[in-house]
Amino acid sequence: MNAVHKIVEVAERECLEHRVPITTKRLNVFSILLSSKKALSAYEIADSFQRMFEQPVPVITVYRVLEFLQSKNLVHKLEIVNKFIACMHRDCNHEHAASQFLICSRCLKVEELSIDQSEFEALKKTIDHAGFHLSNPQLEINCICKACFADSE
Repeated sequence: MNAVHKIVEVAERECLEHRVPITTKRLNVFSILLSSKKALSAYEIADSFQRMFEQPVPVITVYRVLEFLQSKNLVHKLEIVNKFIACMHRDCNHEHAASQFLICSRCLKVEELSIDQSEFEALKKTIDHAGFHLSNPQLEINCICKACFADSE
């Protein structure tokens, strides 16, 4: 079984356990994000939905689905680029302190990494000492992937 199908199964099982309906439309949007190597906007998801499932879906519906998927921690919104990506750690058997996203500023490829709990606590302490409160533990780092960097040389 490939990784996408395994993550979808985990998501379906979690939603059933919490008695939350995971409709076909929600699963389709989630699958589109899981299959993408880059972050997608709601408009890009709607276009992919049309191509893959041969039926239109209004962008407002995509936003509602994304809101649901975010509430179930199945999808992350990347604030830097105002796009969405599926959580790729749904089939892990351990907890993650926070997600760190490496985002290529050229091709928008995204890599989700987990931060070690001790590193995350040290970061929180540094933020507190600077007089700030961490409002969102999600970290997004603007990078250039190896492929784009190689193309620029």
